[in-house]
Amino acid sequence: SISQLRKTYEAKEETQEMVEETDEDGSSKLASIRKAFESRSVSMDEKMVERRWEEVRQEKTIQEEEKENVGEQLTVRDSSRVIAAERRKTFEQRMVSVDDKPASPTPRRATVTRSFRRICKFRHLKGTPGHKSTCIENLRDLSRTTPGECDGMAANSEFVVLPLSGPGGKLSVLKHKKGGRQPDGVIPSLMNTANVMDFAFDPFNEHTLAVACDDGKIHLWHIPEGGLTQPTNEPNETFMDIGSADKVTILKWHPLSAGILAAACGDLTIKVWDLHSQSVAITLPSHPDQIFSLAWSPCGRYLATMCRDSHIRIYDPRHCTEPIQTGNGPVGVRGARVLWALGGKYLVTVGFSKVSERQISVYKATELNKPCNTVVIDISPAMLIPFYDPDSSTLFATGKGDSTIYAYEIGTDYPHLFPLSHHKCGSVHQGLVMLPKIMCDVRQVEFCKALRLTSSILEPLSFTVPRVKTELFQDDIFPPTFVSWEPVMTAAEWLGDTNRPPRTLSLQPSDMLTLSESREQQSPVSQPNSGGHIRHETPPFLKGMVPNEVRQTQHKLEESMSQQMNQVSKTLEQDRMEGVDSTEWED
Repeated sequence: SISQLRKTYEAKEETQEMVEETDEDGSSKLASIRKAFESRSVSMDEKMVERRWEEVRQEKTIQEEEKENVGEQLTVRDSSRVIAAERRKTFEQRMVSVDDKPASPTPRRATVTRSFRRICKFRHLKGTPGHKSTCIENLRDLSRTTPGECDGMAANSEFVVLPLSGPGGKLSVLKHKKGGRQPDGVIPSLMNTANVMDFAFDPFNEHTLAVACDDGKIHLWHIPEGGLTQPTNEPNETFMDIGSADKVTILKWHPLSAGILAAACGDLTIKVWDLHSQSVAITLPSHPDQIFSLAWSPCGRYLATMCRDSHIRIYDPRHCTEPIQTGNGPVGVRGARVLWALGGKYLVTVGFSKVSERQISVYKATELNKPCNTVVIDISPAMLIPFYDPDSSTLFATGKGDSTIYAYEIGTDYPHLFPLSHHKCGSVHQGLVMLPKIMCDVRQVEFCKALRLTSSILEPLSFTVPRVKTELFQDDIFPPTFVSWEPVMTAAEWLGDTNRPPRTLSLQPSDMLTLSESREQQSPVSQPNSGGHIRHETPPFLKGMVPNEVRQTQHKLEESMSQQMNQVSKTLEQDRMEGVDSTEWED
């Protein structure tokens, strides 16, 4: 350092001065000066050594700390290497072949496994709203407060019923085939003199409507051929159980027997009415809580109920008043629905979970303790209303205030609920109802038809499947449908323990060829004939569509082509040459 150099320089100057001076005896003071210089240098060396040792110690401490940090990093790396090695070992053990060959030191490439999605014919269904000319506009005074057990709409092949607001339980009956704007003024309606709880059309009589009221009465209305022209408050028939004056909440017609109507009452009982004898034929005992839904099985033998106590019950009402099957259903208390699927082998429930999630569940009819599968839709206070098409096994579900119609296919294989293309509407709707299968246009591959109600418009909605050969009848999509508009037995026969299967009907038009028949009877594209040229056959479904002029022109062209082909010589050039041996051509 500079201070040390300065001290050394001063010491050298003092030494030089002392050398020049002499003592009295004439002797030099060199020895004393040398001793002093040596003592000073020793002290300076000791201090420098101590400083150097301190610097070395500090460097050692810093190096030790760095080594510790590096050691920790190395331990982390070592641990990660160990984990990676273990993973590689497990991977190699899994990748060992069936022949128990030793695993290679490097991990093998994982084999690609392809998962095949279940083939669904209705996966890409499309919902198309009807033209504006087919919609009914200017609907007024519609009721927004229908009970949760009611679908809010009812329709058949000719009429549609909409509840109106105000006292008296008014119901508007319209002909949905005729679109247009409704005139202003008084709306023709049915006056029930009490609040309407539920209503349903007789499946075997398009002009009969059953209405359940909160005064315990069931009104039967007969709608004229041309529809309602003025308000009326006189029903054709009225049914009421004398022993009970509680309200009637749900109405369900029997699917196969004429004159059988099941009604859920406010006293938590279910009464099966015989409308021909105007009496209650069967009474099922009270449920523990409010009844949310009723559903007849397709065979007409069983009756399924969904209760507020989160239990599903299946009854055989003609043989036992107690449930023959009981299971756990949706736990929500806002509402629930139940319906039969896949020919009565499965049950589908729609309800809420504990956290208000809307969900759809599928149960086996013989095992109701646990659902086969449950699908959560979303969180919404609106109750989902399900609609099931037995021919396509398609489930549609939507609620009031929704703009999406959810679609699923019900299957016997897991997961039993296969999502389809959901239909998103341009606006929210207040209700939805499915029309009979016989109204579907099979020429346009329309497998379902519905009516959608908005705030003031009733529009038709068509569900179709994209197909290439629309000129053929798609028999794989349209199986023989159930004849739901004709009964197979009377009320007395059903009450007498008679069981008959439902009748079926093919929807194939007489002038259309089925898709399966066209594949079987399809002729080859080209066939050799005697003339040696290729003859193209006209498809059988186009023979009736070809005009006579085109046929004659085609026939003339075929004749001219065959004449030209017959004039062509089939001999070789070398056969016509003289003096040439055939072996020369081969050479």
